[in-house]
Amino acid sequence: DLLPATNHRKGVITSIWNDCSNSSDPLKLLKVEIKPPQPRQGENFTIFATIQLEEDITGGKIEISVYYRITPVFNKIMNLCDGMASFGLTCPISAGTYKNSTRIYIPFGLAEGHYTGHGKMFDQDNKELLCVGFDLKLVYME
Repeated sequence: DLLPATNHRKGVITSIWNDCSNSSDPLKLLKVEIKPPQPRQGENFTIFATIQLEEDITGGKIEISVYYRITPVFNKIMNLCDGMASFGLTCPISAGTYKNSTRIYIPFGLAEGHYTGHGKMFDQDNKELLCVGFDLKLVYME
């Protein structure tokens, strides 16, 4: 779990993400949009994504790692097909271009400060499909 905050003021999250994939990775992020652009604790935000998949996928895994400053605070490995279901896709997934979105709730109780991390997707043969890095700052508002 993420580190607890010392108060319950709403925090604004500013985000910078980057595509850390290799050029040979078969899943390409064509467009990513986050609304609202500065989500707040206690609220939902939506990620809209357009992806191009260059090969069929029958399974795999998603690895997510989050660090608070330099301390690991969250590590999760999940089934790729379960994760893609939140974007409305079911395995097997055929090569092609997809536009999808998913809503995420930001809980209260996160410590103010600097978070970094990455999400990586691997196919059924453990070949990297995609890598997305992120750099977040949570700032509490008075």
